[in-house]
Amino acid sequence: MKFFFQIMAAAAVVARANAALQNGVVLSETFGGPHGDQYSDLEDAAPGQKVKSITVRSAKRVDAIILDGNTEGGSSFNFIHGGNGGDPTTLELGAGEYITCMEAHWEEEHRHTRIFYISFTTSANNTISGGTKTSHSGNDCAPKGYQLGGFFGYAGQELDSVGAIWTSIDPVD
Repeated sequence: MKFFFQIMAAAAVVARANAALQNGVVLSETFGGPHGDQYSDLEDAAPGQKVKSITVRSAKRVDAIILDGNTEGGSSFNFIHGGNGGDPTTLELGAGEYITCMEAHWEEEHRHTRIFYISFTTSANNTISGGTKTSHSGNDCAPKGYQLGGFFGYAGQELDSVGAIWTSIDPVD
């Protein structure tokens, strides 16, 4: 029964994303499994926002991802998904630099699918990564004129699944 509700919740996120596509927001494919609690930055990620840094907490697997930045209006945001384990690695973005690609690797651990490795690449070709690569992997890059604006998926003390929310670099009227 819990799995049914997880599927329905995921369908609601996807259905809602279709409406958001007209407003400068695009969702990537989801990588990983449907375990843990559902999360989504879709309500808060917006065209014209500026990501200042991204942090990956990891050891053998990915424990958390953290995105810090400012909205178009100047308010700060801090999207945190996952737990407090692992070692943090942070990439500070330069002026005019955007996160444009994400790669994720997943595997089963204790009968649950987990994100074992994640990496991000910026428009300046800087990268940040953490975890251990596996044979199950996927990647997605932002459409032209878009950047990483947030995430959606499932997490508990670790990251179980992840998808990118790509937002328009420029504000959308």
